[in-house]
Amino acid sequence: MPSNNVKVMDAVRSGKNSASKKDIQRLTGLSWGTMCKTANALLDAGYLFARKEKTTSPGRPVVPLCVNPDSALFCGMDIGASTTKTVFCDMNFNLLHRDEVSTEPYTTPKRFLDWTAGILKQAIRESGLNEKKLHAIGLAVSGNVDSEHGIIVSGGNFGMKYGADIPVGEIARRIGIPVYAVTTQTAAVCAEYRFGKRAGCGNLVSIGLGVGIGSGIVTNHMLLISHPKRPVGYIGHILIPGNRHLCTCGFTGCLEAYSGSRYLAAIAKEMLPSRPELHSAPALDRAAAQGDPDAVKIMTTAASYNAAGIAAMIQLYAPDALIFSGGQSRREGFLFRTTLEKLAEILPPERRNCFIDITNLGAHQSAIGAARLAYEKFF
Repeated sequence: MPSNNVKVMDAVRSGKNSASKKDIQRLTGLSWGTMCKTANALLDAGYLFARKEKTTSPGRPVVPLCVNPDSALFCGMDIGASTTKTVFCDMNFNLLHRDEVSTEPYTTPKRFLDWTAGILKQAIRESGLNEKKLHAIGLAVSGNVDSEHGIIVSGGNFGMKYGADIPVGEIARRIGIPVYAVTTQTAAVCAEYRFGKRAGCGNLVSIGLGVGIGSGIVTNHMLLISHPKRPVGYIGHILIPGNRHLCTCGFTGCLEAYSGSRYLAAIAKEMLPSRPELHSAPALDRAAAQGDPDAVKIMTTAASYNAAGIAAMIQLYAPDALIFSGGQSRREGFLFRTTLEKLAEILPPERRNCFIDITNLGAHQSAIGAARLAYEKFF
């Protein structure tokens, strides 16, 4: 649950930085005393400020409160299978700087810690922002994360096997700033809930289609945090009957082990060894869109697998909105369009009123969500 500090600042933002204390109490549901104590502490710390306005009527003037956007900075970093994206934002979550580099394949814990800290330091330098105002960093990892204990357990799609158990505190120690870690899809759905097309939607599912396939869930306005022993949204590891391909997680038959972009490339090499022009997921998608029968067969199977996993999430969580992201979520793409067609075929009528679209937050979606979670954790 968000802290009182976060509730009050969110209420001020929702009032377009012109909220009275009465407005804040109504929006937060806090008691008058708790709300005033929280707001006054934030005013004293400089995170909020009171805007003085001339009164035009008798009586005590209303003093609107505003978030001080320059009072703190937050960073979000998304370590994906192929690229790592970093954003910096102010207290109003205006994006001040963004960056993207190739993810370095995992070799050793020390090298991972050095690389991650180095990328963060480089991004801070290149942003030109005041490092002293950077309060916290959110780390989104394409893998398994124990957020409760601050441990990155694995990142299979960039070579970090299960049980690596990298302490997030070591990254914080190297850069001198608190770091909080979650999974990429947890960060993605947080970003959608706070800033996306259906911001504030209390029952929301995000689906990431890329190198890996995953999902994040908000239910009854609560963000579900995945844990290695209590996984949430791991649709990429739903076992698909008849799928004989081995996944990086060690199991045979995972949805991701066929439909993930790297696996699609491997399957094309295996099934179509004489057609090297189709040995990548983008090439397969383009060829399928043009009616190539070999590509159509592979991608239609992938779409059927995707639909099975997504339908399971819809049945389990009955979301009001389903938001896609990732490199394979392209409106014009054969795989994406066919996934939606297959999904429509198998969903019961009662579940077909769900809003479905692609994120408007772009490739930095999870980095933005990680920054927001770092902010919540700090306060």
